[in-house]
Amino acid sequence: MHTIVQRRSRLLAVLVPALLAAGCGAGGGTQAMKGAAGPGAPATGRSAWPTGDTMPSPVGTGAGESENSPRGAVQVYFAALRSGNAEQAAAAFTPDGLAAVQGSPTAEGTQALRKLYQETLAGEQAGKYQIHETRKLGDDRAFVLATSEQDGQSYREFFLLDKSGGGWKITRYMSNQEV
Repeated sequence: MHTIVQRRSRLLAVLVPALLAAGCGAGGGTQAMKGAAGPGAPATGRSAWPTGDTMPSPVGTGAGESENSPRGAVQVYFAALRSGNAEQAAAAFTPDGLAAVQGSPTAEGTQALRKLYQETLAGEQAGKYQIHETRKLGDDRAFVLATSEQDGQSYREFFLLDKSGGGWKITRYMSNQEV
């Protein structure tokens, strides 16, 4: 088995259970990876996100942001969404990247990602994006937790990133509605 595949498999074996617990564990749902949110936690007025090792920060317009850090790569992705640029959104991923977005079939690979964003982005987006936590997992892996608000709906965003060619690219992305 290829070394990269083995590393990703081990990483996902550790992170997917934690992701499912955070994403839909409160209601016992298992639909999150299929693109549908599970039942939410009771309304307590508190966010479902854990407090991270970094302060939450709103994402800027894209100016001066780069793929030289995991946070920067996610900011570039959010800038592409904000501008409605499907090509740039798909380019934020590795060639074998995967996106599990609520309400859409899972997209894997550059062509499927491009199609997903061409179908879901219609011009500039007025959404708000906030990064809550960034953690490096060694020298070439990281994850980022974020939230977004679009058309009055709140979403949780989970990114796994790999360092590739000196920059960071999204390898796995999941989004579901925060209820």
